[in-house]
Amino acid sequence: MVPVDRHRLTNHPFGRKLMTSAALLLGLGLFFGVWIASVELTLGETTTVALFQWGERLEILRSRRAEVFWALFFGHAVSLALVTTVSAFLLRQVALARGARKALIGGLVILGALDLVCWLLLPMWGNASVLLGGAIILESVLLLYVALHPLRDMWIYRRWTGTGGPPVRVVIVGGGFAGLYTALHLDRRLGYHKDLQISVIDRRNYFLFPPLLPSVAAGSIETRQVTYPFRRIFEAANVTFKKESVEAIDLDKKIIRARVDVDDDPVTGEPQVIWCETQYDILVLCPGSDTNTFNTPGVREHAFFMRELGDAIAVRNHIIDNFERAARETDGDRRREQLTFVVVGAGPTGVELAAEVRDLIDHILMSRYPEIDPAEVSVVMIQSGEQILPGWHKEVVGSAEGRLRKLRVDLRLGRRVVHVTPFAVTLDDGTKIATRTCVWCAGVKPSPLLAACNLPLHKSGRVEIADDLRVKGRDDVFVLGDAAFLLHDGSPLPPLGQVAFQQGQHAATNIDLLLRKQPTKPFKYFNYGALVSVGDKFAAIDLFGVRMSGFIAWWVWRTLYLAKLVGFGNKVRVVIDWTLDLIIERSISQIAADRQDFSGNKFAENTPLAARPRPQDGLPDGLSPPAPAPVPTQHAPVVPTAPPA
Repeated sequence: MVPVDRHRLTNHPFGRKLMTSAALLLGLGLFFGVWIASVELTLGETTTVALFQWGERLEILRSRRAEVFWALFFGHAVSLALVTTVSAFLLRQVALARGARKALIGGLVILGALDLVCWLLLPMWGNASVLLGGAIILESVLLLYVALHPLRDMWIYRRWTGTGGPPVRVVIVGGGFAGLYTALHLDRRLGYHKDLQISVIDRRNYFLFPPLLPSVAAGSIETRQVTYPFRRIFEAANVTFKKESVEAIDLDKKIIRARVDVDDDPVTGEPQVIWCETQYDILVLCPGSDTNTFNTPGVREHAFFMRELGDAIAVRNHIIDNFERAARETDGDRRREQLTFVVVGAGPTGVELAAEVRDLIDHILMSRYPEIDPAEVSVVMIQSGEQILPGWHKEVVGSAEGRLRKLRVDLRLGRRVVHVTPFAVTLDDGTKIATRTCVWCAGVKPSPLLAACNLPLHKSGRVEIADDLRVKGRDDVFVLGDAAFLLHDGSPLPPLGQVAFQQGQHAATNIDLLLRKQPTKPFKYFNYGALVSVGDKFAAIDLFGVRMSGFIAWWVWRTLYLAKLVGFGNKVRVVIDWTLDLIIERSISQIAADRQDFSGNKFAENTPLAARPRPQDGLPDGLSPPAPAPVPTQHAPVVPTAPPA
């Protein structure tokens, strides 16, 4: 299927560009000229206040000089018609979402109609002058946007001219920060061309914003706010999305082999899989990373993680479920076991999660479970190093650590977890912490896909790349984000979001240069700083060398994360969620239970054993749990008959 050309304006003939640009600029000049002239003719000068009181100025002008009033009315109507008509034609050829395009033109038509009706009703309708003042402000903003946006595409965007040969296929594996910013930045630089195809492959059909997963786990943000569908993101871009799980890449043949789960077998229940191949000319490999368990026994089977949306939902449900069970438990040791929550790892994710869980417990759960003594509830954080937030400035670390202790988080520094069971965590000093909740936030490791690609791997498991982000010896392969090993000031770049999106933008720039047969540029990382939220209305930040903590830092943390969220709708919903969380109690409903047959105690394979009740939990002495319900015999389906007449 040939993609739709959404970037045609830059390739228009010069004469058409000149004519449409002149029409837009003439319309804008006429619109603002009428606005200013009506104020000058009645007041003798132009002031900001007078411009806002435009309706009153027109009313005075009509009573004094009617012929000038009608001349200005005609000029105003022509300006609106000219800009609206030309921009409506041009916006169809701009990379703009369909809904946004309709909203812009529709809003402009409605405001223009209201504007002209108010002109005609002056001075008969007293509210007409008031409405005109507001309408002119909104109209001016809309007119500037719908006129200048196409002009930018026509004159500023640079387009690749192509070679006239087969299309160049740029395939991006992974839709995290690195992959997303590569695709969007490459589209902005090159846009659509018949000789260029951009594809993104990811196993999810949505972009996930991991920094806010702790907030999802605590219920302060709804789940849908941290995701955004790739097909919606690329709606206004010339990027093709494929939902596939990449299993192997043949670098010599330039073929990507991926798996697609299409359905479940109706008889066996096994997933039906189809295998597909995608060829590339330029590969951008950014598959992200996996949780690093450091081969600690029991972690993979019994601990929760904080890498996916499902992880955050599972942790939230498990915390609430433990409170429900503890409220009915009579054995004190079991109650404390159910009410002890262990977070392993004191990086930003671990710190934010521990603080969010403590806030959820103190501000919401304790008031809803009066049967539980607050002294029985504990949040424990275990860190192998001697400080939390390793590598951060000591001032920021001190502020965050002090806040955690104030929240009554039990910090176990210099301790390492050596074993995890469904009901306990064992430390390297022999200490056993009885708990049913262990959330593992202790680090990441490269994606196993890298080992299947025959790429030069560093001992860390990441791919060694050159300073232009390409694999050494492979001019057609870029590796970005958590998968890449690149030194910066003598140290490897950390697996952080700000590293990934900077590399994504730079990779797009270098791909543009490659297509133009120009030399690539070395990547230069700029460290913006670091920030971490530590509970309600408190954060510690280090931005551009400025370090602070407290409420202002918390406001900065929220503002920056909000700016990085993908999707305007998501940003609005998060603002609403955060605002409502200040005045309305958040829900403690278990919004998505694990797949479980409560009559037969069947759990999903990925449900940690710690999330399942002990076989004898809650049963009086002498009683055994009920046997699973027998599976009914399969009978032939009964065909319904028509009811008697």
